[in-house]
Amino acid sequence: MPEELEGPDRTGRPWTDEETARIVRWVRDGADEHTVIARSRRSGPSVVSRMRRMLPLEHRSCPTDMVVAALRGHLRDPDYDWRATMLLTPPPRPIIRSPDIVRTGVAGLTDADLVGIAHSVLLDDRAATADLRERLVGEVRERGLGRDVVTSHESYLATLREPVGIRDLDEWVHRWSDAVGLGVSRFPDYPPWG
Repeated sequence: MPEELEGPDRTGRPWTDEETARIVRWVRDGADEHTVIARSRRSGPSVVSRMRRMLPLEHRSCPTDMVVAALRGHLRDPDYDWRATMLLTPPPRPIIRSPDIVRTGVAGLTDADLVGIAHSVLLDDRAATADLRERLVGEVRERGLGRDVVTSHESYLATLREPVGIRDLDEWVHRWSDAVGLGVSRFPDYPPWG
């Protein structure tokens, strides 16, 4: 029986030292990658990985199609200890942390700051450009902070020294609620903020 057909299929089974020694012998004898794979009765990636482990650490990243040639070059040295080389473990890859995403502008505000600034702008909508008001309202909606803005405004109104008429309170709450998309409509004729 030819050597490449000897024995059962070894795919998925642990490697033995005898199998690895045969690969070394075949590579020294000039066998190419396809011949080594066929004779070993294992998958191509498994055989290439095994041969790659026989290379010094600094050569293990060589292209797949160059592994046999690189191993053959090292095996020409009779003192090359491929068994000891296989025991070497490459150092762990460095941990690379992706940089933190830094948001700027309205999107960079904390939730508390966004609520406070949106509240201030809603108190006097002349304090900001239409574009800024639109961005503030968009960010409040996106983060789901509309109820917080309305609560902030109601809390503010409760602290005023002079009592505010109930209609004023309702109009301000309506303006806020409408602006941040909560849909409070106590006064349907009152124009939305903006």
